[in-house]
Amino acid sequence: MGHLKDNIRALAEAIERESVLIHRDALIDGYRDIYKLSKFGIDRIIKKAAEYGGKKGAKTLKERYGVYTDRLDEALELLTIIAESSRLIDLFEFDLPSMEIYVEGSILVEAIGKSQKPVCKPMAGFFKGFLTDLLDRKFEVEEVTCAAQGYDRCTFRIKQK
Repeated sequence: MGHLKDNIRALAEAIERESVLIHRDALIDGYRDIYKLSKFGIDRIIKKAAEYGGKKGAKTLKERYGVYTDRLDEALELLTIIAESSRLIDLFEFDLPSMEIYVEGSILVEAIGKSQKPVCKPMAGFFKGFLTDLLDRKFEVEEVTCAAQGYDRCTFRIKQK
């Protein structure tokens, strides 16, 4: 992993290359429309799709870039680079002792605005898929507080199953 930290810029550029460039406004409008259907269970489908995206991202890192780790802290460091390079959030931080991820400036919060319940389920799905596939262990990731609810940032709890 040491050589990876020296090469963070190259990894961030690779992520931007690997990522599909989606027009930000189109993504916001699309999620806003889909979110209206969440009472019909569409949000679970979206979360599952995002989880698949996370798994695919981890697979790409392993197969194409030879990135392997079995440490949660290293996986979360990688997730920080991916999340911030994706331009879908402004800030990604984590706290290992409390097993929490903190996100500021989520595009999903921007899309939905104020909400009674957390709106970043797809992000939780992506984190779950990524950590599960990269570390080859089962994880559950759940958003416990959301900026859309009026909190300063979104908080996700990680549980190893």
